[in-house]
Amino acid sequence: MAKHYHYHFYPDDEKILSFRPRVVFSGTLNSGKGWSSNVHRHNFCEIMYVSNGEGIINIESEQHSIKTGDIVVYNSGVFHDEKSLGDEISILFFAVDNLQIPGLAEGCIVPIDACPVIEAGSYDDVLKSFLSVMIDELTQKKAHYKAISTNIATMFCYYILRLYEVKVENPRHVEICNEAMQYIEDNYQSDISLDSIASSVHLSKYHFVRIFKETLGISPMKCLLRIRLANAKDLLGRTELSIREIAMSVGYENALTFSRVFKNSEDISPTDYRNNVRDFMMPIDVPTDVPAKDLVHADFVPYI
Repeated sequence: MAKHYHYHFYPDDEKILSFRPRVVFSGTLNSGKGWSSNVHRHNFCEIMYVSNGEGIINIESEQHSIKTGDIVVYNSGVFHDEKSLGDEISILFFAVDNLQIPGLAEGCIVPIDACPVIEAGSYDDVLKSFLSVMIDELTQKKAHYKAISTNIATMFCYYILRLYEVKVENPRHVEICNEAMQYIEDNYQSDISLDSIASSVHLSKYHFVRIFKETLGISPMKCLLRIRLANAKDLLGRTELSIREIAMSVGYENALTFSRVFKNSEDISPTDYRNNVRDFMMPIDVPTDVPAKDLVHADFVPYI
């Protein structure tokens, strides 16, 4: 009589990170030599998988190389652009909002200070198949396609968290950080201080700094700086406002202080940054039904 082996595998008591993102769109990009996108940002999180080719991304003035098998994660609100290297590049991508992952700032799927590029590694085949199925579901729109695509997106996000080794954090600390981030977003144009940020969440300055840095991996004032500079870059790239006007609009009293802070952080002056961005920008075909503020890659499949 043949031997029979029957195994059962049971989950343990691992704490589950509970979240359910909403799919905004999914799609593909296939571009030839010399392709590049404009500098832009979204009010949602975008995830890309490089299925073929090589390229470069710039995110918040930091440049990263990308290649076949890489995953690129853009947290909500970050400025970024891409361009191809070599003869062609092919990318599968999707975007999600309603993203609140315990231990991370709202709209983030990776820590603020994490590298936005990571290799899929041993998960390459499964993640690529996830995206292919998601695109098929959103294209064909058969019964239950929304539920299927949402669950695929959720599973993909869990794999990203595994790759980045994101741990479960104290839910109350996450709430405090989100409240503080909202206060910073609402008030970065004025002269706010560490004391005022801590007061907005009803904590002492020292207790607040410890919680914020342990949870988000960045200090509150460094976060304020990033938000101010991100908005300054936006204004430098798309407006004709003077350096002084931009400085005052992002919370600095004068152009001299703003220029010094900008140069120290970005290793380039605001004026040179403006010139470089405008020289780099190239036209891109954009679907007519996509708002300009949510500029994304062409050839996408909206979640409708």
